[in-house]
Amino acid sequence: MTIQAPNLVFPSRATHVRAQWAPLLFSPRPDSPEQLVIGIAVVSANGFYLAEANAWRRMHCLFDAGADTAMLAVRVAFERMREALTTGGQQAFEQFIPPFSGISLGPVQVGEAQSERALAELWLSATSSLYDKALAAGAETVTVPAKRTPRGDRLPILVREYVEQRRPGLAQAFSPEFQSAVRQPRVPPQQVRIAFSGSALVANFATLPAKRSKSTIEHIKSLVWDLEQARERDHYGMSRRYEMLVQHQGRDDPQITTRQYNGVLEVLDELGEQARARDLTMLPYSSVPNIGNHLLEIERRVAA
Repeated sequence: MTIQAPNLVFPSRATHVRAQWAPLLFSPRPDSPEQLVIGIAVVSANGFYLAEANAWRRMHCLFDAGADTAMLAVRVAFERMREALTTGGQQAFEQFIPPFSGISLGPVQVGEAQSERALAELWLSATSSLYDKALAAGAETVTVPAKRTPRGDRLPILVREYVEQRRPGLAQAFSPEFQSAVRQPRVPPQQVRIAFSGSALVANFATLPAKRSKSTIEHIKSLVWDLEQARERDHYGMSRRYEMLVQHQGRDDPQITTRQYNGVLEVLDELGEQARARDLTMLPYSSVPNIGNHLLEIERRVAA
């Protein structure tokens, strides 16, 4: 009798990424040897990735009233690590300076995986009690009620470019969809869409043109809904701000008439009221620098 071997296909190591990785550690009490893995940083010759823990409600169980202070330390640590990864390349681990005494970097090790992200998430899942793999998968399957408008609004990309020129490490807080001047494939309609998720601010961006359409307004409303859904799932707690930032033409713009401008203000009032009804903030701005500076200022207060 002849037994045929099954056609097994094993992954090729030739396609794997070899990289250094290190755990980002949080020591909640100076008199205790306990250390919590809050993230895994990975650096290769071609790129980097920071995987962050997500089961922050467990942090609230551990620290109760002190959880907000602990979370502030964690968020600032993430921001400092992102800046080190962005500016330091393969020397990022040597350049990382812990922002607080309870934050440290664990031993640097070498590993292989299909990507920097895969390696980071693999070790985060294996080492962190604050990471919930099922929760991470579930974050990709939230249903939204409104259909997305056609692509074309470059505002998130322009804001990201403005911020990146002034604070490079903060650019990673923007969604991968807006990390390049060349638009990436859009987020599927069934997923929550968040353009910016920083240490202190979570925001979406949209342009409200003078010749607005119903689909444009519905698009902004859907982004407000996305912010509400993201806040409900936010494992940082309620300490971050959630804002819908809308750009519109100013009164002194020669391409907008007085009637059009008054119409824009009416729509902004309507959108602002709908945001307030959900305990969210809608802020209108007339330029990219104004939006970028607002974002930078909020994040600066946390990192200071």
